Amino acid sequence: MTARAAARERTAIAEAHSKLAKRPPARTACGRFLLLLVALLLPRAALANGADLPPEVLLQAYVKEEPGRLLLLLRVPLDLLASFGLPKRGTGYLDLARIEPRLKDAAAASGRQVELAADGVALRPSVRQARVSLLSDHSFASYDAVRAHFDGPRLPPDTDLFWNQGFFDAELEYPLAAKQPHLALRVNVAPELGTRLKLQLDFLPPDRPPRRYLLPGGSDWVALDPRWHEAAGSFLKSGFGAALTFERLVFLACLLAPFWKLRAPVMLVALLILLQALALAAAALGTLAGARWTGILFDATLAGAILLVAIGNLAAPNLRVRLALSAVIGVIAGFALGPALAAAWQFSGPHAIVSAIAFNIGAALATLILAALAFAVLRALVDRILGAPLAVVVVSALLGHMAWHWLERYHELGHELSHAAVAQLLALALWIVGAAAVGIAAGFLPSRLLDAPRVPSLLPGLFKRE
Repeated sequence: MTARAAARERTAIAEAHSKLAKRPPARTACGRFLLLLVALLLPRAALANGADLPPEVLLQAYVKEEPGRLLLLLRVPLDLLASFGLPKRGTGYLDLARIEPRLKDAAAASGRQVELAADGVALRPSVRQARVSLLSDHSFASYDAVRAHFDGPRLPPDTDLFWNQGFFDAELEYPLAAKQPHLALRVNVAPELGTRLKLQLDFLPPDRPPRRYLLPGGSDWVALDPRWHEAAGSFLKSGFGAALTFERLVFLACLLAPFWKLRAPVMLVALLILLQALALAAAALGTLAGARWTGILFDATLAGAILLVAIGNLAAPNLRVRLALSAVIGVIAGFALGPALAAAWQFSGPHAIVSAIAFNIGAALATLILAALAFAVLRALVDRILGAPLAVVVVSALLGHMAWHWLERYHELGHELSHAAVAQLLALALWIVGAAAVGIAAGFLPSRLLDAPRVPSLLPGLFKRE
């Protein structure tokens, strides 16, 4: 009886396995289909998000102006051409025998993504050449080498070039009607990559020195040969944006909090702007060139200055001390703006002096607007809500607490200064000493020009018994 039961059990198990093999469950089929779909779509999604690309993607281009035409010679990493479906053979090598039509399409698309305009009118390119190159090809090191590269033979059809391990090179031609057109360029290549993608562009005008630009992907129109008013407008905007920060607003609010008349705030802000302009001019001339620590120095110094001024507002605010502090902060702020000016310098063209002045004016305007905003909010709003001198105490306590948390920047500052050049540190120290001397000297102006704070000692006034 036991043997018969065991035989029946083995027969039932065999029949169950047979049924499963003949009719797979619907869930299993759906699961397999989903896995296949994910396997097909995941590489495309990763590429669309830039996951398979290196941290920095560099494109190279030359724009050559010639009589009656404009040439654009462009090099793009093959990684960016994944969506064009270049024909392949074997395990992923490009099929160079059948690739020509797809390369023409990619070159036409490049003309729409790296746009050129003359006198405000967009130019339409015609594709002269399109080819692929090996990673070991360095022909884009100079224009003559690029020209020889395009005039030379293509890669043999049997070359083993993997689909994402080389370059795509295109030569585009644009017709020019004007004799000396005003040229502009816009980069719209893979804007989803943001600043990871950059275009290194060499502009070669016929009768002027060449210029090099480094433009991020998704950048707006850039004049390749800017006129003076274009350079001035661009640098005015850059200087304004670089100086318009929340930290500066907090410092100016603490600095001006105990003053009710305009004379003392005007002196403090004017001294800060003057020393900032002098230091920024020195930075433009090469003082502290290459010093990457000026930004963190300014942030850390500003945090400490805000805390000290806030404590002073609660105890005994002194205008003469604040004049010296404003001068010192102005010098450090000017040198901190130096890297922003250096980054924008490529757009100055032949108008270096105009560009530097415009950048300085933009930074001064930003400081003036922040100071006016801080003073107006303190006097017109906070005083009416809290009343003086309670408004000064509350504002100073809140902003001082905020600055206390910003003091963590001193750890990064110590690390940066440990690698700084001694000569640069000495030069900055001399500027700071000179600024402090100017601020101290300003404190000895006639007393009619110096407005003392309305409440010399705020805390005793608050807790004074009637």
